[in-house]
Amino acid sequence: MIQINHKWMIWLFIFIVLLSSAGCSSPNGAETEPVDVPGEMQVDGENLEKNNEPEFSDPVDAHHYVLYLKHREQAFIFSDTYSIQKNDPALADRSLAEYVIEQLIRQRGVGELINPIHPQTKLLSLEQDGRKAIVNLSGEFVDGMTGTSEDTEATIAMVVNSLITLPGIDQVTLMIEGEIPETINELIISEVYAFITEYYPDK
Repeated sequence: MIQINHKWMIWLFIFIVLLSSAGCSSPNGAETEPVDVPGEMQVDGENLEKNNEPEFSDPVDAHHYVLYLKHREQAFIFSDTYSIQKNDPALADRSLAEYVIEQLIRQRGVGELINPIHPQTKLLSLEQDGRKAIVNLSGEFVDGMTGTSEDTEATIAMVVNSLITLPGIDQVTLMIEGEIPETINELIISEVYAFITEYYPDK
């Protein structure tokens, strides 16, 4: 039987351990640097996953505006909010106020809410004098007016309030065919309107 010297076994074991350690070192004997893995970053020798969420640029600025509809049977108006991007082609040849009035005239009713503005009404001009908007509508706005004086003023409130909710406008003068009418549907017309609050339903 072959006798194995225990000393030789110990030296063999040490040799194997040293050989294994050398395999984990760089050729010059220094410890290997951690590998930089794409999509990860190194913190204290550990690989931490990077935040791969894309960086979004600021969204295109938008104008926000309000349009109104009137209740079919009562002199109440109801608002809805809309927006249009500032670089929209629809604003290339008109101001935001002109665009809003045109949209107000064109909008359709929903359920019990109607648009009492005659659909053939045209925006003839809209100018701004300081913080006052002077809106000039065609005669169809008056010709299509029906109902009580409260209904008429609620319809005027749709125009006035849609403009006053825009930045830079605090007052509105309403003109028909270039003139400020004395009355519309027996309602005395003000030369200058502020925001009209009387025709909102109680919350």
